[in-house]
Amino acid sequence: MSTLNISVLNKEDWPTYRALRLLSLQDSPDSFGSTYGSEIKFSNEEWLSRLDPDNQAKYALPLIAELNGVAVGLAFGVLHRPFDKTAHIYQMWVSPSVRGQGVGSLLLNKIIVWAKDCDVDYLCLAVTTVNLGAIHLYKTTGFESYGSLEKLRETSALAVQPMRLKL
Repeated sequence: MSTLNISVLNKEDWPTYRALRLLSLQDSPDSFGSTYGSEIKFSNEEWLSRLDPDNQAKYALPLIAELNGVAVGLAFGVLHRPFDKTAHIYQMWVSPSVRGQGVGSLLLNKIIVWAKDCDVDYLCLAVTTVNLGAIHLYKTTGFESYGSLEKLRETSALAVQPMRLKL
């Protein structure tokens, strides 16, 4: 029997976070604003600081999904300032080996509960327009497109569609 666990990453988990984030950037380079080439250069301190509640991630919910002890998913809920009325989802990724098995939905639902607890009005994200699986997941969760398409990165021809969920 398989065991899927969603848990919050803490600063001691930075090596696992680093490995999973770099894997996500290699697997899905057209899904993120950042690149493997830029993040592989980060120092250990940079990785640790992303999970340190005393730094910029103070109002964040960094999640990892593990199936039978193997990391298979990642997502960050972020509230940029404590009294903002909009929270954001970043770094959402699920391993190709488990896509379509509900891992993404579980990660999203944890972030939605967290965002409601933060008393925000909206949860926002941006998804690459060619990532039809992710778009389907977000739409079935209740996210709607809003605003204009934006460039994925300065050097990319791909576009991202902003989406938001009214809470």
